Amino acid sequence: MQKIVFMRHSEPDYSLVEEKKYIGHGIDLAQLTENGIRIAENASLDSRLDNADIIVSSPYTRALQTAAIISKNRQLDIKIELDLHEWMPDLSFQYSSKEQASKANRLCIENKGICPNDSEIKFENLEDVFIRAKKALLKYSNYKKIIVVTHGIVIRRFSFEPNIPFCGISEIDFDESFICTAFQAY
Repeated sequence: MQKIVFMRHSEPDYSLVEEKKYIGHGIDLAQLTENGIRIAENASLDSRLDNADIIVSSPYTRALQTAAIISKNRQLDIKIELDLHEWMPDLSFQYSSKEQASKANRLCIENKGICPNDSEIKFENLEDVFIRAKKALLKYSNYKKIIVVTHGIVIRRFSFEPNIPFCGISEIDFDESFICTAFQAY
């Protein structure tokens, strides 16, 4: 059985991507705030990260910057896994505002994580988040303990943590028999 230490990314600063009017995945290029950097620096010292073999990170900037801080302070390599990315609030990748993403999030909660066929916004089903993330994590099953820096919605597919703060940690024992947690509103 493998130990996975999930850590949510630190506090992002969306002001630059908003100023540049980025849409879709462009919004996910947001870097950390100065406070977010401090939060990640402090979190990198958490004893639950001791004896980890590697860091596996979402490709999104806020997660990668968090992982880089941990890597620097822990002297661990980072592997980037595309399928550890954030939940997709719009499968067309055209959303252009926090309001649109919030609306998709609200629809997701109202429909218990399943996008209705007639939904005006086509968002990613939460079960699909689990399937892609689990497949990505199984690639690292030869390690005894890994740190996974990703997003709250991804972590909640594996752990009953309703509110995960920036750099919040959740630990699980993991193998191929691991099943998705039940839907929970967040």
